[in-house]
Amino acid sequence: MGTGRLRYDHESHPPIAVLVGSVAQHMGLMAVTLVFPLLVAQAAGVDAEMQRRYIDLAMLAMGVATLFQCWGRPVLFLSRIGCGYLLPAVFTAAYLPAALYAARAGGLGAVAGMTITAGLAQVLFSRVMHRVRPFLPIEIVGLVVMLIGIILGVVAIKLMVGYSPSMAQVTLTGTGGALAGLAVMVALAAWGSPPLRAMAVLAGLAAGTLVHVGLGFGLGAPRPPVAVAPLLEPIRWPLAVPSFSVGLLPGFLAGALACILRSFGDMVASQRANDPNWRRPDYANIEAGVMADGLGTLFAGLIGTMGLNTYSASVGLSVATEVKARRVGLGVGLGWIALAFIPGSSVVVMAIPRPVLGAALLFASAFIVLSGISILGQRMLDARRTIVVGLGFLVGISFDEIPDFYARALSASAQELLTSSLVLGLFTALGLNALFRIGAVKSRHLVWTPAAGHAVLRQFLMDSAAADGARTEEVGRIAQIAEEFATAAPSLVEGPVEVTTRFDEFVLDVAFAWTGGALQPGPVPSFDAGVDEEAMLNGITFHLIQRLADRTHRRTLPDGRQELRCEVDQ
Repeated sequence: MGTGRLRYDHESHPPIAVLVGSVAQHMGLMAVTLVFPLLVAQAAGVDAEMQRRYIDLAMLAMGVATLFQCWGRPVLFLSRIGCGYLLPAVFTAAYLPAALYAARAGGLGAVAGMTITAGLAQVLFSRVMHRVRPFLPIEIVGLVVMLIGIILGVVAIKLMVGYSPSMAQVTLTGTGGALAGLAVMVALAAWGSPPLRAMAVLAGLAAGTLVHVGLGFGLGAPRPPVAVAPLLEPIRWPLAVPSFSVGLLPGFLAGALACILRSFGDMVASQRANDPNWRRPDYANIEAGVMADGLGTLFAGLIGTMGLNTYSASVGLSVATEVKARRVGLGVGLGWIALAFIPGSSVVVMAIPRPVLGAALLFASAFIVLSGISILGQRMLDARRTIVVGLGFLVGISFDEIPDFYARALSASAQELLTSSLVLGLFTALGLNALFRIGAVKSRHLVWTPAAGHAVLRQFLMDSAAADGARTEEVGRIAQIAEEFATAAPSLVEGPVEVTTRFDEFVLDVAFAWTGGALQPGPVPSFDAGVDEEAMLNGITFHLIQRLADRTHRRTLPDGRQELRCEVDQ
């Protein structure tokens, strides 16, 4: 915990009151996504009793998938499952169009079978993520996070004002309760004491619900009908036998890819939120998280429900309340599993008025948008990367602004793939990034002389870094290395210096080759008479360069020149 603030990091042990309150906040925020499996069950044409049982299985799937993601420890033969952050799993709109189509075409069995396929695809992809890193640069992750925040924010506002897509109008039913809840959340987060900040969303949900009911409106809807059943009734499984269809595969694979990138962005946002000194994504952690995301979807398919994904709103909520403890996520998972075995619990969970849920979602979305902008700020964006991010963003948001155009311009198969503004923006950015990698310069060269001064060398390195989209902090280290070398060069170099840079997603590499003396460790610094001051100063310079670089390599080239190669990890 920080001084004067109530902050619980991901490995902390919050008091029971904070733990229970945080679990309730996240579960309340997650509840709105239960509408997705309910819509799928209705599309399959099953009766009310089957819908109730389907929601029971959906809550079980959310609980198990959340435990997978928040575990973050080795399991059996696997080195690690889950990112280990407070990152619950929920049902996602990325799978909804494909799942609705499958439900109408082949019933719940088709949804289950294709969800199993999508989960397996994610698990397999998690094993090769390190090989495709150049095609998933961090600026695209930042774009995805920002788009998710904007999309969730728009959805939240629609919920708050009672917007009906079918009627293209707002009802303003329950907007008063939503505004009251949002006001409580904002007030507590901005001016409340540390314990109250941790409970801002829970207090807002409670206040908004009370105002909503006080204004004469009922509790939340829609909700599945519930038959009378005994407490802790065993879950009925399977509801349908999984079936597979090649024709349904593209839509589910597109959803899986969108979920991979979304979970990638959520995990980067979680890493950044939990590490004040965050510099670069932890790819081992991300691979474990993508595997957990895939295992969660695989489990959901095996028990018969649709696919899941990490919940960006929970990232925003944890940042807003400063309660980021992994134990909260484990509590959320266990809570959903417990509710799955209690008949009627889905009605209670979904009783929170949807406008009030919209207020909580809007509150969390603000933090997600800022996280995406911050991730984008880590990069030096040249013209190519600016086009990738800018066009990806603009084309993505156009999907919701001019839906009629895409409905007419896209074929039926393309519409199955491009199901949302997030998917369209993501595919646009990925396509442009792959296109711009064709013929891209892999290394750059400069012939530099010490008489030209350090400014020429620094400008060359900055231009190279901008062209390759290097991170601002790492570029600063490379510039410092160049400055140190320029300081020592006059006493070492005989003639010009060949400077070569090679920057990619993994490492910034700069090499200096020259004719003359080697830059190497010098004598122990001393003021004694007879000490070679020039060698001592060059030795200090070499030591500083070693401290700035992650790796240094010295050698004598076949032509007799000296070479110093410095590597800085991205």
